Amino acid sequence: MTSLKRQLIYGMVILQTVVGLLTAGISFVLSRNEANDLLDHQLVLIARSIDEGSQLPIMQAKFIRESEEDKANDFVIQVWMNGEPMRASRPNFDLPRAPASGFSVLLRPGQARHAHWRAYTLYHSDRVVQVSQSENVRKDIAIHAALRALLPGVALIPLSWLLIGLLVSRVLQPLESVMLAARQRSLDSLESLPAGQVPLEIVPLIDAINALISRLSHALAAQRQFLADAAHALRTPLAALQLQIDSLPHSPNEEELQRRLLDMRRGVQRSGRLVAQLLRIARYEAQLSSTASRPVSLNELIKTLIAEFIPIAGQKSIDLGLVQDDMVSLLSHEDDLQVLFGNLLDNAIRYTPAGGRVDVRIARVGECAEVSVCDTGRGIPAELMDRVFDRFFRAAGEEIEGSGIGLAIVKSIVERESAHIVLENRKQGGLMVMVRFCTVCAV
Repeated sequence: MTSLKRQLIYGMVILQTVVGLLTAGISFVLSRNEANDLLDHQLVLIARSIDEGSQLPIMQAKFIRESEEDKANDFVIQVWMNGEPMRASRPNFDLPRAPASGFSVLLRPGQARHAHWRAYTLYHSDRVVQVSQSENVRKDIAIHAALRALLPGVALIPLSWLLIGLLVSRVLQPLESVMLAARQRSLDSLESLPAGQVPLEIVPLIDAINALISRLSHALAAQRQFLADAAHALRTPLAALQLQIDSLPHSPNEEELQRRLLDMRRGVQRSGRLVAQLLRIARYEAQLSSTASRPVSLNELIKTLIAEFIPIAGQKSIDLGLVQDDMVSLLSHEDDLQVLFGNLLDNAIRYTPAGGRVDVRIARVGECAEVSVCDTGRGIPAELMDRVFDRFFRAAGEEIEGSGIGLAIVKSIVERESAHIVLENRKQGGLMVMVRFCTVCAV
């Protein structure tokens, strides 16, 4: 795992060094060329200022008094009159005359091939003036001028490294503060990380982490609520089972013993159903599913469920049937829909008195589908309507068996399926539960 800070510093240092060296190299070449151009300009100016060469004797005398270094750096002026050499600013200087006006590179007779001279020759009607300078001298002057332009930029490169390190550290300091805050969090702290002054590009990452923390907080809260609900729901049946177990040795006869064993068996079955419902609601609230969404024929699913509940409804002489059957196919989870409508049918039959009626309707309404379950029971008091989806809340009395979790499971599935549920008391008596889906597939 590499450090972002180290990568940024190394990358910027390498980039700055490369750019600095390229800039220095370009400056060196431009400065050297500029020095050569300046020296050429001086050759031209001197050549144009020379007449027939009357001032050259004075220049010769000055040349004799100069140091060897000054002599080597001096320009040399030559004048020819009517084709014959007349005077020169340096005694015994025998650089040949260029054949035409302009710049040229010449070599003195007998000198090494690298000892060239840069000359500017100006032809007049009666004379020729030539001003020259050693190429080696010109090269030294040009290189020294270029180095004077180059050295400041090169010397600043190490300083730029230090400034890059300080800048990157300053830019990443807010991010390091966030990392420190996250590292110092306790295990039970689920507060959002502070975005603070972090760079704009890091804000989406902080937001994503905070969203994850929020989801984790909700999941942990749901887990704690599930454990509390499970403990609350199982306390009573387990206590009853314990009492029944304790009373077994005191059974007066075999018949009483069998009756108590039957009650225990029923209690265990109720506890098992309760645990299954608790696990279902935990799964739905956590939004987990073992299957992917796929087209489901709502008509076939509900008809199958009705067929399963007809024997249960028959025990109470309840008329259970499908009174409207519009063709509907949903993009959904079949297992979830079975639990959803199974709970609604179970509640409708459970709370409908003997000889009553439970009607199921499947209707297409525009681009949506509505499934209604209507019963002829006593309905739900208006003041309790908002609480019926709470876990373990039961609007009916203890005379009707139930755990108070069925509608909570229904609500969780409805929310997971992005559907909508409505409960209404019917004017003629009973309750109507309507679930609307807008994930209808083409039939």
